[in-house]
Amino acid sequence: MDRQRIKFPYGKCEIEIEIPSENFIGVLKSIDPPGVNDQRAEIDRSLKEPIGTETIGRMVRPGDKIVIIISDKSRPVPNNVIVASLLDVLEKEKVARRNIKIIVALGMHQKMSENEIISMLGADIVKSYDVRNHDCFDRDGLTFIGSTPDGTKVKINNLVAEADFVISTGYIEPHEFAGFTGGRKSILPGVSGIEAIKWNHRIGMLENRNAKPGILDNNPIHEDMLNACGMVGLDYIVNVVLNSRNEIARCFSGDYKKAHEAGVAFFKKYSKIEVSEKADIVITSLGYPTNRDLYQSLKAVFAVEPLIKDGGCIILPAQCEDGLGPDLFDEWMTSVSSSEEFFSKIEQEGYSPEIDHCYLLAKILKKASIILVSSYPRVKEIDFLESVCDIEQALSIAFQRMGKDARIIATPYSTRLFVSDRDRNDEERIGS
Repeated sequence: MDRQRIKFPYGKCEIEIEIPSENFIGVLKSIDPPGVNDQRAEIDRSLKEPIGTETIGRMVRPGDKIVIIISDKSRPVPNNVIVASLLDVLEKEKVARRNIKIIVALGMHQKMSENEIISMLGADIVKSYDVRNHDCFDRDGLTFIGSTPDGTKVKINNLVAEADFVISTGYIEPHEFAGFTGGRKSILPGVSGIEAIKWNHRIGMLENRNAKPGILDNNPIHEDMLNACGMVGLDYIVNVVLNSRNEIARCFSGDYKKAHEAGVAFFKKYSKIEVSEKADIVITSLGYPTNRDLYQSLKAVFAVEPLIKDGGCIILPAQCEDGLGPDLFDEWMTSVSSSEEFFSKIEQEGYSPEIDHCYLLAKILKKASIILVSSYPRVKEIDFLESVCDIEQALSIAFQRMGKDARIIATPYSTRLFVSDRDRNDEERIGS
């Protein structure tokens, strides 16, 4: 029997599976853009050629208080290189180091340790500059700056509110409900208070038909984030598009809306796919470090929802080296016995954005079952997901469920794909 051998990222490594050729629809993957030869040179080029703004050198003054907002460890942003370039620019403009603060945009994610920050930025930067974790629950560390048209009461990190010039870094790929990562997300949810995050991530927003991966136009979550950005005054972004090896393919700097839109357009050029046939079985995963825990790994499942038939089966390899994820997510995943119980629990206890992936997962489970491939022992505590340690075993179980003629799609790097829905007329537009 002819078989296809496909590799999937699993933690920092890969696992391989053999799929019978007669069942195999194909591997869905983007055209992998080449990485630049010199990452630092590409960032420096972008800083000299900003989109929609002047260069940083023309915008800052020596006495300005500067904040640089960076992504946390769950994102593959090459912050060590980007921040080093930014600091060199600021030093040339005679900005004193004591006036520069670096804030990790945690949103609701877990606090990073000093060693983790050093691993991400390098010891020299951490030793020489004031680097801090954002805390969305610290009311004393937040400043209220007003409400968006949608009613989001924006409380922002005090250092950001007090800064004369705010820069953010990030990367661009589809996001499960904000359309794309990057740009405005560094502000909301990145350095916002918990109440703002709750209102922006509420169920009414998640239910909007445009709150989907790859869609910015008329996406209320995206638009609310943009409005928050405008209120805060995000002066400059440095966002990258990465390939499957997490190499920089292109850097986009400048205005938080225009530079981000240019990055999204570049991403779509390489990553937009159309699917003529849905599958009975989809095998999907994410690259490192986004796959560090189950909470983040579920993004692979959300990304492939347009590819799976009703009643189908999704196989998710996820090593989960950091565990299940945020505390409340962990609690809900291990205390609920069925996907239906999520909805009744929300009705009884109320919705919180910490369990947004629980809610999205429960919706997916109405359409398809999920088999989790993981060596992390606590996944066995999740009653409504079947978990195994071997990917071949997972495929065997899926065939038992779907039949020997089941059709299979593989998406090893699912969030790098922009899956085009032919029934939509608005997915081509970048933003409103």
